[in-house]
Amino acid sequence: MERMQQVVGRARAAFNSGRCRSLEFRMQQLKALERMVQEKEKEILAAIKADLHKSASNAYSHEILGVLGELALAMDKLPSWAAPQPVKKNLLTMRDEAYICPEPLGVVLIIGAWNYPFVLVMQPLIGAIAAGNAVVVKPSEISENTARLVAAILPQYLDR
Repeated sequence: MERMQQVVGRARAAFNSGRCRSLEFRMQQLKALERMVQEKEKEILAAIKADLHKSASNAYSHEILGVLGELALAMDKLPSWAAPQPVKKNLLTMRDEAYICPEPLGVVLIIGAWNYPFVLVMQPLIGAIAAGNAVVVKPSEISENTARLVAAILPQYLDR
């Protein structure tokens, strides 16, 4: 329990420092995640095969391509998502400057599922990073090989 409090405390401190909010930091983290998936593809597929006995082609199409597609979309749309969006004015706001400014939530917990152990951790992680949140990831303990791999490689590529 104490270790979890330390992890969450470190994530809160990172978020409160404002480090996660800059567009450059978010893009850098998403690019690092993309590099991780490309460089560790064989290890990811081997872990999924060991956990779920999925064929390499099935795991590749569902897990790897799903994550890479989500990353491409997030990196393409991130500048427009982060910018303030003008809103339609009405009689009460006619003389005001009205816009919606997206703000991150803070610290996000992602709990992985056993049936798609990689993609169901990575896709919410991509969205949380793109939004500017600090993230705590808890992979499924049922898919132990994938959980071990995710725990080992994420800190190598992403800011702790």
